[in-house]
Amino acid sequence: MENLRALWDRALAPAAGFRARAGQRPGLAAAVRGLLLARTGPALAGLALGYLAFIQGYGRIIRMEGPLWDTVWARLPDQVSPADLKAALQILPPLPGLGHVLPWLVLLAPVGVLSVWLHDAVWDHMALWLLKGLGGPRSFRITLEADAEALKVGVVGALAGLLKYLPGVGFLLGLVLLPVGVYFWILRGYALAAWHGCPVWKGVLATLLHALIMGVMVFGSLAMLAVMVMQELRLG
Repeated sequence: MENLRALWDRALAPAAGFRARAGQRPGLAAAVRGLLLARTGPALAGLALGYLAFIQGYGRIIRMEGPLWDTVWARLPDQVSPADLKAALQILPPLPGLGHVLPWLVLLAPVGVLSVWLHDAVWDHMALWLLKGLGGPRSFRITLEADAEALKVGVVGALAGLLKYLPGVGFLLGLVLLPVGVYFWILRGYALAAWHGCPVWKGVLATLLHALIMGVMVFGSLAMLAVMVMQELRLG
């Protein structure tokens, strides 16, 4: 497992760093092993912190605390009784504590890391194929290795991303870190270029094309759902 300094240096100089790493021919097994070692810990921390934040938000809803409820009370219809609403919320079951779900999060963290890796590899490979940037008869295996190495370097961004869970300033830090997330997204393009031997612009453009295709699919699905709901409301 490479140390964090080596990964940081590769993040700062991705073109030369990934070319040098690709020249070492680490192999798919070593790349995946390094990916799991690097990303499982931050993934587990993110899941645990996210669950704690969810517990806090859920508790505020049940207790009817926070600015959200000020808006609800101001716009509550006359036919809805505040007492009935409060009674309905109080019957909601409490969420299990972090200690109860932690074993499941420990299992989920590596599964989540592998799921993100496979998702990125499939879509990056398709986008690079559209750009005619693939090379070699075993090109998908090459993409798998390249994305594993890129996501391993992305642990630097994953660690920075944990700052968004800081109380009070987490939301602002999340906004500040958005460019960091974008940078580590396109960083995979440098790895794709290094492993496939294509120009860097094709690798970077493949990651952007990946994001564009996914965005079109997501927003297209939401638009179709909205149209279907509106049609049902009209028919009703």
